[in-house]
Amino acid sequence: MTALNTLKRFAMPWLAAVAFSFSGAALAAGDHDHHHKHAEERIFEGVSVQLWSVKDDVSDDVKGTLKQLADWGFDGVELAGNLGEFGDDAQAFKAYLDSLGLEVSGAHVGFDQLTDEKFDATVQFYKTLGVNWLIVPADGRAWNDDGIEDIVADLNAMAERLAPHGMQIGYHNHQDEFNTYKDSTYWEYMADNTADNVIMQLDISWAYFAGMDPAKLIRQYESRVRTAHIKAQVTHYKDAMPAIEKANPEGWGEKMGLVFAELNKVTAADNGVTSIVGQDLVDWSAVIEAFKDTSKSTWLVVEQEVYPEGMTPMEAVKASKDGLMDVL
Repeated sequence: MTALNTLKRFAMPWLAAVAFSFSGAALAAGDHDHHHKHAEERIFEGVSVQLWSVKDDVSDDVKGTLKQLADWGFDGVELAGNLGEFGDDAQAFKAYLDSLGLEVSGAHVGFDQLTDEKFDATVQFYKTLGVNWLIVPADGRAWNDDGIEDIVADLNAMAERLAPHGMQIGYHNHQDEFNTYKDSTYWEYMADNTADNVIMQLDISWAYFAGMDPAKLIRQYESRVRTAHIKAQVTHYKDAMPAIEKANPEGWGEKMGLVFAELNKVTAADNGVTSIVGQDLVDWSAVIEAFKDTSKSTWLVVEQEVYPEGMTPMEAVKASKDGLMDVL
C-alpha cells in the first residue's frame, strides 16, 4: 500500500470513529445536532478524479492512466464521456476498473443524452458501469431568467424518470449560477425548487470564484451536496471581470475562454498562489470541516482545469490530491 492510502479503505473507519465519539459527547451535552451527525456512517464516500482533467492521457492510454491513478490512491473516477480505447464497451471498462479497485463516483451527462430517443440506451450504458449519479455538467438555462423554471422542471422530471432505475440526476455549477436571482441566486433557487433526490454537485472553486462561501453552502444544503468538485482557485470573479468585459465576449463559451485565460495568467505569475489544491485561495480546512458537520457522506472529486507551468495534467492532478489529503 502507498502512503496515500484511500479514504474509503483506511481513513473512513478512523473518521467514522471520531464522528461517533464526537456525536456521543455532544449528545451528553444536549447538542447532538451540531457535531458530526454521522455516528457510524462514513463522512466521505472517497476521493475520485474527474477524468476530463486528464482527457488526453485517457485518449492516449486509458489503461495506463487509470492504473497510475489507482496507484496514487484514488478511490474512483468521475466520467466525462471519454472511455479511451474502451469506446462504447461499458462492460470491459467496468471490468478493468474493478481490477484496479476503482469505482465510478458519477458521470457528467447532458440532457441531450437523456432525450426520449436516447434515454434507454444511456441508462443501460451507465447501469453497466455501476453509475448511480448522472450529473448535468452545465446548462445555460440555469443562469437565465427565461430558462431557470424550465431546467428546474426538467431536473424534477428526470429525477422521477430515473428513480425506478436506482439512479439520480444532478447538476454541476460554474460561476454564473451564483448570479443574483430574486432574493438569492440561481443555484439556490434550483436547490430550493428541485426534489430532494436531485443532487447539487457543488464545484467549490467556481462557487468561491463567484464570491460565495462554499462552507456555508455545504451546511445549508447538506443533504443535496453529495458530490463536490475539489479544484484550486487563484482569483475572484470581480478581479477577473474587468479584462473580460473589456474584451466584450459573445456568448458563454467565449466568456469562459477569457475566464480561463485569466486563471492561467494568475497561476503562472509569481504571486504566492497556484492552481494546486492547498496552494490557492480557498480555505480548504473550512470546506472539509463543513462536510464533516453534515449528515450525508460525500464524494470528493479532484478536478484540474488549469495546470501550473512545467506540470503535466497527471502531475497536477496528483499534486492537488496530495494537497487535499494534507487537509483531510
